[in-house]
Amino acid sequence: MNNFFKITTFLSNDKKYLFSNCCFLSNDIVIGDYEQTVLAGTLKLSFTDLLDRLMNYKLINFNSNEINKFFNIFSGDINNSCLPTCVESFDGNFGILCFINNEEYLVVKKWDCPILIKVKINKQDYIDCVLKAIKKIDG
Repeated sequence: MNNFFKITTFLSNDKKYLFSNCCFLSNDIVIGDYEQTVLAGTLKLSFTDLLDRLMNYKLINFNSNEINKFFNIFSGDINNSCLPTCVESFDGNFGILCFINNEEYLVVKKWDCPILIKVKINKQDYIDCVLKAIKKIDG
């Protein structure tokens, strides 16, 4: 699968500030609002925080019929999210990494949609996506 954070960076008109646009792409799935312009430094901090959370993140195995119930439990604490937090690009979105029937997924609920989105990706590949995103911001 082709999973990556799409990131574009650009300088402000006065060349003092670096801005960015960002979303997560997985084939035809888009997570995040690419149209939101954010400070690149804030986005980088959000990715760095996400990386710290992912390093200690333990995946739980669910049966496919249990995921909605447990997702609602986990989504009560933003620190459980496996998406960048405190940045407008992903504002209101929530994701968890888990096993569903022994296969690894990133499961996401977008702020404006009640349906859970399942992206097949393992934890290490997702961490690699986050590391690449940080490098992209650094230029």
